[in-house]
Amino acid sequence: MKRALLIFLTISLLFAGTIKAFADDQALIDLGLKFLDNPGDFFFNLHSNNEDFSPLPSDRHGSVRFNFFPTFLPLTWTSLNLKFNVLKDNGTSPQIDLIGMYGDLLALHAIQSSLGDVKPTFSDYSIGAIVSKQANEDTKIFGGCKISTVQLKVQLSSSSVVEQGAFRLDHIDFNVKDTFLFTGIYHQTTENDYLVAQAGYGFTYKKIISRIMAGHKHFEIGMDIFPEGLLVIQPFMAWHWYF
Repeated sequence: MKRALLIFLTISLLFAGTIKAFADDQALIDLGLKFLDNPGDFFFNLHSNNEDFSPLPSDRHGSVRFNFFPTFLPLTWTSLNLKFNVLKDNGTSPQIDLIGMYGDLLALHAIQSSLGDVKPTFSDYSIGAIVSKQANEDTKIFGGCKISTVQLKVQLSSSSVVEQGAFRLDHIDFNVKDTFLFTGIYHQTTENDYLVAQAGYGFTYKKIISRIMAGHKHFEIGMDIFPEGLLVIQPFMAWHWYF
């Protein structure tokens, strides 16, 4: 039972921790059970929080981005985004950037080291390309395509099965992968400040993702909006470095 409780609370807190720290014990359990009914969709929304699919500033060659809220804090879901410019906007051809993201859920390593008979596996990455064109001196219109995937598999042992009333959990197994087309607008407000609004559509799950973001020299803040998700609006904060 101790093993089951540790796994259940860890997975449930991934969900509850992004909402509020207000819930009483029963409410927390209810939220955890609701999340476990469709964990793939919720994890995919968090995966989208980690992604960076806006164009590079015109005078930059690449960037590194790390999303620290709500994924790394409090969920220990670390991520690294890389963007590289491969073609500059020269007035005739558009700017083209390549993007890639890799993530790891550190809490699962703690489960694996504590519970020898539970072997969780986790995969989290995306790749894509952004095409952008200068509309005027400060504004770009952009679009692109990306492939996103997040996969989690946890097979519980017979002694670790979670039972709550009619609910029974003996494994978590999902693999969500989708191809998105996206578009947006990027507006430079000062030398180091910019605003981004963007939206994308996934063809496999017919999923809509959208983002409004304000960026500074090394800092981003904004919100992701998932119209059909468990949490419709998810605020985020991230650090980035352009080079």
